[in-house]
Formats: sequence, C-alpha cells, structure tokens
Amino acid sequence: MYGESGTRCTERSAGHTGYLSAWPHPSSSNGRSLIAILRHTAKEMLDLAKVETGIEHDDSAILPALERLVDSFNRDGQPHEQGAVMLHERILRQLKNRLRLARDLSAHPEILSEPIDQPIFINGMARTGSTKTQKLLSASGDFNYLTFWNAFNPALLSGDPSESPDLRIADADAYTRWFDEQSPLTKCGHSFETHEPEEESDILGHSMMSPVWFGWAPLGSYLEWLGEVGMKAQFAMLRTTLQYLQWQGYASASKRWILKSPLYSGLESLLLDTFPDATLIMTHRSNAETIGSGLKLLECFYLPFTDLKPDPLGYVQGVKEATDLHMTWRASQPAARFLDIPFSASIDAPELTARPIYEYSGLTLSEAAIRRMQAWSAANPQNKYGRHHYRLEDFGLTHSGIMETFSAYETFNDSLEVAWGYR
Repeated sequence: MYGESGTRCTERSAGHTGYLSAWPHPSSSNGRSLIAILRHTAKEMLDLAKVETGIEHDDSAILPALERLVDSFNRDGQPHEQGAVMLHERILRQLKNRLRLARDLSAHPEILSEPIDQPIFINGMARTGSTKTQKLLSASGDFNYLTFWNAFNPALLSGDPSESPDLRIADADAYTRWFDEQSPLTKCGHSFETHEPEEESDILGHSMMSPVWFGWAPLGSYLEWLGEVGMKAQFAMLRTTLQYLQWQGYASASKRWILKSPLYSGLESLLLDTFPDATLIMTHRSNAETIGSGLKLLECFYLPFTDLKPDPLGYVQGVKEATDLHMTWRASQPAARFLDIPFSASIDAPELTARPIYEYSGLTLSEAAIRRMQAWSAANPQNKYGRHHYRLEDFGLTHSGIMETFSAYETFNDSLEVAWGYR
C-alpha cells in the first residue's frame, strides 16, 4: 500500500520468470492446485539446516515447536504443491539463520552487549495505519528500522562481518518478486519491498513460537498449542536479532529503533518484559473497517501457499480476544505509558502524526525530518498500487454485527477521534 516501487495491483510483473520457474505447478482437474505436504519432517529439516550451513550446533530445543508448526501446516494449512515447497524453504531458511546466529554469538559474545535503548513500538491491530506510521517515521532519518531483507535474512552467511550482503539481498528480492507474481493484489494492502522498512514478523518467526506463521495458511492446532505454552520466546529472538544486526553495522546504537507488528495487542506485558524501556505507540481504527480489510489481505497472503481461505468468524474471535486483552492491560497502566493515534491522523499531514510521537518520545522534530517525511508521503499516497477492495458482506459479516461485537472498543475509538478533532 505504501511501498515505493512495483506494479499496479491489477497487473502482473512482465518479463520475470518467477522464483519457482524451475519447479512444477501442478493443478487438479478443477483448476485448483493439488494438496501437498512439506517434503521433510521437523527433525529432518533441523538436520538439513546443519548440512547446508556446515554448522554443528545443537538447536534441538526448538524441535517440539517445530514439530507442531510443520504438522499444522500439513494438516490445517493444506498447502498446494508450490505452497508446500515454499513453506518448506521458508522454515529451512529460518533454521539456517538460527544456526548462523548461534555460531556468531559463540564467536562474538560482545553482540549481546549491543544496546537497544528505548525502542519505539507501533502497536496497533492490523489495518489501523500502523504500517504507514512506521514507514513515515523511518523516512525521517532519525531512527533505525528493519528493511524487508534484514528481517528475511538477518544472519551472516560466512560469519565474517565484512562479507557482502548481496546474496542475502538477492534471495529476499527474488522472494518478493515471486510473491508479487503469485498474489498481485497483495500490494493493494501491503507491499513487500526488499529495501523498504518492514515489520519484524520474519524475525519473530525465527523463534518458531510466534503467531506470525498463520499469515501464510490456517494453523488452528499450532495457534491453540501456542496459546498454552506462551509467546515470550519471540521477543527474546527479536532483541537478540536487533543486537546482531546492529553489530553487523545495519543500525546505529545512537539511534532508537522503530518497530511494528500487528500481533502485539494483548501481548504488551510480554513485550515489556524483554524491552522494559520501550515506548509504545497505539494506532486505532474502527473494526468495521479493519476486519474486512484484514480478511481480504489474509486471503492475498494465503494465495501463494494454499487454496484455503481464512475463517471469518475465527478471525473476528481472534481480533476480539486480542482487543479485549489490550483494553484490560491498558486499564491497569498509567495513561502516560502509551500514546494513542487515531487512524484519521495517520492519513492526514505527516507532521500531524509525527509531532505528537516525537514529543511523547522525548525527541526533537527537525524541519529537515519533516521535509523528508513529507517527501515520502507525497511519493507514497494511499492506494498507490490500487484500492484495497473489501466488504464485510463478502465474508458473511455485517457492519451492525461487528459494531455490536466490538461495542466497548468502538466507543473508545470514537472518543479518540473526537479528542484529536476529527469528529
């Protein structure tokens, strides 16, 4: 939606052979792809990661989580053949990154001394303007931020910090091109760009204990298990990886990090256990808009991997649970613990969003930073790649039903819009 390059949502990239050009694309007689399974078990993938990296590190502690994840992809996700190949590669890539990270932590224990001071987390549910807020602030020049390729391939291949990142970047770039080919409408809602700011979901996924994995296919049994065992490991993985990237020279200890994920609502206490000095920015929008938008985007995310669709009622239930947990948590906190930003501000003039965030974070907003954010905003208007079309009715939902389900939150959101002068 806010990326800087790419095709219109209704077009496919011309002339690109595709990330999977050498792999088959079988279909059943009704035109739908055949259901397949990942070609290795969890244990086999752990062993394969060792073989392909040449690193003999014992990472078996994650085997129970990995077994749950692989089993859920196979049973709940029902990938088509291409999806099974790419999910296998996605998991294997992250297992190899884990081994390389472990190798470098062993060789360079000073990595864990890298300071991650007062990171700024944009904590809004999906489709609340959090992505634009993150990218806008990243354009200021005042913050560290993750690019897509940083999160996709955070680990050094050789262990030598002077190595060229070209192979890691090329791998990430090939993936984004492949994804755009397989699901061109995704760019209407969220554009994956190799060198552009991106949320940290891929890093969280490296923990193998994160709900971010359900972004590629339904994972009911895995998510149920995850709710039982907890999700704190993903935040430890995030902190260590930020230190690792900073040590590699992709960020400066003198700048604060801008971070963002739509899955932090309700998990604020876990986040603060790992980042106790974090600054929390909460983006908000009516669920009458976010639910339909989120379901449509999730459909687009699933398309390269499975023919299944997201379950609308399950999605609403998940958003409701996360929202309720967030509202309960915030009621226990002093008002100064977080800053609320309404959606209307995120689509207004850049400084109207940035200025209160800078003030709340104790930072000085320079005219130069404002100009850089204004330039980014002008180059990345809403609907740049085409309108993200969705209707609640397309998912068997109604406006009145959503408003009733989220009545307490909707009252809060209305009051926030009023307080900011938008109603």
